[in-house]
Amino acid sequence: EAGQLNRKFLGRKSRFAYLAIAEPWPKVSGIAKVDLESHGSPQQNVMATMLHKPGCYGGEPFFVPRTSNSTAPEDDGYILTFVHNEETGQSELLVLDAKSPSLEKVASVKLPGRVPYGFHGTFIGSHELQNQNSNIF
Repeated sequence: EAGQLNRKFLGRKSRFAYLAIAEPWPKVSGIAKVDLESHGSPQQNVMATMLHKPGCYGGEPFFVPRTSNSTAPEDDGYILTFVHNEETGQSELLVLDAKSPSLEKVASVKLPGRVPYGFHGTFIGSHELQNQNSNIF
């Protein structure tokens, strides 16, 4: 559900996808990194999973490259996702290492308010932001 790729590979053959684990449906209880080139069973194609703590549910994962280097490995980057703790009411932004075998948490940022489930986001780098047309709005 709600899969993401390294956007540098959109429209081209890519190996990795990062998927939301929607269990219990429709809540997102974690993230899975899937190898799209593997020819095994669906379970064998899952390279890594990260499950949220009990009572915590998140949003879709979003891949952000670690570098703008075009020769960097496809999974060299971070996965960003919002998580909400239903017991404490606290929300946070998680930053995960997309290359690690366990999608290891690199950082978390406490948020001052709740991010609703189903919130869709995008990452815009500084170079993309600078190239935006200021006359759009």
